Formats: sequence, C-alpha cells, structure tokens
Amino acid sequence: MDNRKLKSNRAQADYFELLVAQYICHLYNIRFAYSKNLAFLSNQILALPSGKNRLKLQNDNLLKIAPKLKKILKTEILKKGKIIEVIWVGRKLTIKTTSDVDAEHVTHELTRFSIKSILQSGTGTIKNLGMKSLKKYLGIDSSNEYKEMWRKLRKYTRKPKMSQQKLKKRVLSNKKLLGWATKNGQKYQFQLNKLCLTAFNALSKKDKVKFLNFILDTQNKDLYVIIVNLKGVIVYKPIEKAVKSLSRIKAKKDSGVGYTIYIDNIPSYRIQTNATNGIGISAFCQRVFFADTNL
Repeated sequence: MDNRKLKSNRAQADYFELLVAQYICHLYNIRFAYSKNLAFLSNQILALPSGKNRLKLQNDNLLKIAPKLKKILKTEILKKGKIIEVIWVGRKLTIKTTSDVDAEHVTHELTRFSIKSILQSGTGTIKNLGMKSLKKYLGIDSSNEYKEMWRKLRKYTRKPKMSQQKLKKRVLSNKKLLGWATKNGQKYQFQLNKLCLTAFNALSKKDKVKFLNFILDTQNKDLYVIIVNLKGVIVYKPIEKAVKSLSRIKAKKDSGVGYTIYIDNIPSYRIQTNATNGIGISAFCQRVFFADTNL
C-alpha cells in the first residue's frame, strides 16, 4: 500500500467521522465546531481520482447508520440527560480511547462512538497495537531491531546524516530504494511476528484475557462500535464482548505475517504484523481484526 493510498483512506475515514459528528449536532441543535475541517477534507477527497464517488459513498453510509445512531442516543439521553456538545476525537487520543466521536451529556457523561466506514465487506481494524502496547502486554521490545533496520538502510543509501523524515520521503519517491527497504524490513517483520506469537502463548491465562479485553476496549462502558459496509450496519458494545477467564485461549501462526487467536477452539481474532507507513521505513505495529466477520 503506497503513501498516497494511506493518506486518501485516512482522509475518507476522518470525513466520515465528521459527517457523524455533524449529524448528531443537527439532530440536537448543537453548534458544529468542525466545519472548516469538513470542508478541507472534502476538497482533499475531491482532488483524488473518483473523488465524487468517494464522497458519495461516505454520505450514503451516513444515511445507513443514521437510524442506529438516533436509537442509541435516544436511549443514552434517557440515562445521562440531553446532549450539550459533540467532540471529534480524531487521531489525537488513540492511546487513551478508540472513540472517534464523543457526545457529551449535560451530566458530563459521554456516549462514545468508534466508527468504521468500509467500502466492500469486512469489519475493519479493531485495534492498532504500537510498540508501547506490545511491550506493556507481551513484553516485546524490538527497538534495537528497528534501529538496526535503519542503520542498514542508511548504509545502503549512503545518507548517514540525513534526518529520518527526509530519508523516508526520499525512499518513498524512489522505486529502487523502496524495494530494497521493503526487502530489508521484511525479515524484521517476520521476526517480530514470531516473537509476539510466542510471547502471547507464554502468557498466563489471566494475562491473555487482560490483553484481549484491552484490544476490545471492554473497560469502556460508554463505547459503541458502528461498522457500515456494503452488506449493511453492525453495532456492538465492546463491554458486552468481554473475554471470560474460563475460556481456552491459544494463538496459531497464519500462512502470512500474522497469527490467529482461538478462543475455545474458535478462530476469534486475527493479528497482522505490519508497519505504520511502509515496511522497511516505519515502526512496526500489529493490526487486530475479527477472524470471522459474522459478529
């Protein structure tokens, strides 16, 4: 996946989140504070190939989830009071919450939404696990390997003093350099995947449960996940999907760079070892998906 596609996907996701925020504001006569952001993202998307169709998809998806949003908020208002503000969480607080849009009630309680707008089918990423999370929950620290990967890249490009950001841009714009960097990074990608698989299986059952419930955000009683795709709309509360301590939990390697976590012999979560912005030039992460899209 190239950098341009990553940026266009991010712009569309942000645009959809803002459409949701705007809809809630309109529903309850609240000031929408992100008009400039919405306009900026709209122009960004329109500049892309098939930009009009991309915007249409997001607007159509909003129409699909609007009745679900309205129903949820009606229930939450009965418990928490009227809504006084709508907050676009965006990318700023991803370590603290996976919420994208928060509705604040007069009681200062929140109703939180993690929103995923999918082009075809599937349920999107449940969680992105950065190196801090992998170290905290799995005891994995690959910082030395990451530094080694970059040392080799600098040696190959003969740019030992160029800043990492500038070198990253240079590599992305050069097909030969990007090919070398990707090949160089793949061995570290496979190595990290193996380490994480082994580390997960070595955890106590209590720590496996803790890790899975962190992935799902089951501690957040105010969070709803809403997924809209070609097939329709899926809504669930993470707190209702908490993994029980009595479950049998084991991870098994996949054919690719990833592994699947089985709960009571049922494939439940798929972990993919990847990079935040290109293998060989960015920090590694792990993306978590549902193994079965039938939630």
